[in-house]
Amino acid sequence: MERATILGIYDFIGYSLCRYLLDEGVEINGVDTEGNRKDSFTEEKRLEIGRNSNFLEISLEDWDAEQAEGILFVTLFESLQGRHNTYGIYEVLLSELENRKLKKLPTVVILPAYFAQEKAELREARVNSLIYSRDSNLLALYLPTIYGPWQPEECFFQQVMSRSLYENKKIPDIGPREWTHDCLYIDDAVKMIKELAESGLQGQYILSSGEQDRWFKCAEELLGSGAGLLRNKAAAPAIKNSIKVSTVGENEQISKGLSRQKEQFNRIQDSKD
Repeated sequence: MERATILGIYDFIGYSLCRYLLDEGVEINGVDTEGNRKDSFTEEKRLEIGRNSNFLEISLEDWDAEQAEGILFVTLFESLQGRHNTYGIYEVLLSELENRKLKKLPTVVILPAYFAQEKAELREARVNSLIYSRDSNLLALYLPTIYGPWQPEECFFQQVMSRSLYENKKIPDIGPREWTHDCLYIDDAVKMIKELAESGLQGQYILSSGEQDRWFKCAEELLGSGAGLLRNKAAAPAIKNSIKVSTVGENEQISKGLSRQKEQFNRIQDSKD
């Protein structure tokens, strides 16, 4: 891969994927789908990757899909968990994908594992239509919980760290779409996304750690014995038959991954003071 375009460049997955690809020497056009976001996370990310000569930031309004080269990554992981308004993303993306240029362009759509469940339906009918369309050169990847540096503030592990910082010992609630059946460290996830994208595969895949109860092992690392309150003995939900499982080769050690997440979180908090 020499070139790529990432829609959702400052989302958790989009940003981490961008950094990884830049380190690999890939030229990146990063499309900022939410140009009005001014939080400290976004500004820090912009400073970090903006220094790289292989990176060019483009607003959603200025993005010219006809000029897209390489692989197109569309990161809907955060937005489909209900964290941000994505109306503009959907309309631009789905309209552009109707043209012949992008039907031939390798495209990777990244979604939460919640929507891989047998009974789950995407709340956006046009996105659902895109994923099941036979006219697009599309690879759909469903991700479990992803942890590590830059995890969104609304995510459970990040909330635990935040409440610990402010000496609030109450265990936060788990979001309705946060996947507790598995998790991956961010570096392992983006490496796998790149490998699958370069493989030329099409269809739908859910990424897996291959380890039983990995999400709860992470929770136990953060909460100790208090994590026992979170355990749900219900069986993991059935995955749609059209979705295959792709397992990472090796997982990052949980303690190291969470330690890096804590260090980055504390650094951002310190910068606010």
